[in-house]
Amino acid sequence: MRYYNCLVLEDTLSDQLAIEMVLEQFPEIYPTYVKTPKGFLQELSKQKYHIFIVDIMLQDSLTGIDLIHSITNTSAWVIISSSMDSKDYYEQYKSLNFNKFFIKKPIDEFIFKTNLESFLFNQKEETAAVSTTISPENYVILKQGNYLYKVFYTDIILIETTDHATTVYTDKTKYTTYTSLKAFEELLKEYYFEKANRNSLVNMNAVRRINIKESYIEIDKHQVQISRSNKQLFIDKYIDKAVQ
Repeated sequence: MRYYNCLVLEDTLSDQLAIEMVLEQFPEIYPTYVKTPKGFLQELSKQKYHIFIVDIMLQDSLTGIDLIHSITNTSAWVIISSSMDSKDYYEQYKSLNFNKFFIKKPIDEFIFKTNLESFLFNQKEETAAVSTTISPENYVILKQGNYLYKVFYTDIILIETTDHATTVYTDKTKYTTYTSLKAFEELLKEYYFEKANRNSLVNMNAVRRINIKESYIEIDKHQVQISRSNKQLFIDKYIDKAVQ
C-alpha cells in the first residue's frame, strides 16, 4: 500500500477530533497534527506532504490562508475549512497553483470523506498515467461513465483542468478524469503538446489559428486563452510547424 503524508492544522480540539475520526478510515493517509502556524511551518520544512487540511481562523496573527502560500508542491491537495463562507476568502487563495477545496464548519463528514476519496483516486490515476511513459504504447486509458476507452495521444486536441477535475478533448468527444494536468504534460511532452496557460495543455498539431491581438488559440470549436508569458512561444511554435 502506498502512503500519503497529510499535514493537519487545527487549533480547536473538537474540530481536530472530528478530522481524526474521518482520517482513521483512510489507512493510506498518514496524518501529522499541529495547532499553530509555527508548528505548520516547521513540519512543512521537514518533509513532503501530499495533502493539507488547514483551518483558516487561528488564534494567531497569521491565518491559514497566509500559511498555504508557503506550500510549493503544486501537485498537493489543500482542504481549507472555516465557519465563514468560501466567498469571504476566495480572492485570497484562488491564484494558488494547487488543488484547492473548501469545507464549511462544522465539517460535514460525507463531504470531507468525498474529498479524501477523490484525492486517493487522483493519486492512483496519476500513477497509472505516468507509468505509461515507460510503455511503448501511445495511448492512455480513460474512463467515461461505465466504460473504459483507449484514447491515442494524437487524437487528443486539448486538455483543461478546473479545480480537481481534468477534461480531455478529442475532436469527437471529451473525457473527465482526476489525473492532474502536470501528469499529462509529462506524458505528452514528446508529442508536441504545449501549455497555453496554467490550466490548459494543447496539441500544437491541432491549432487552427492564433488570434495575436486578443491572445487566444482556436482548436476545433474551442478558444483557448494564451498567457502573456507563453504568447511568443506559441507564435514561434505555430510558425515552425507551418514551414515544416
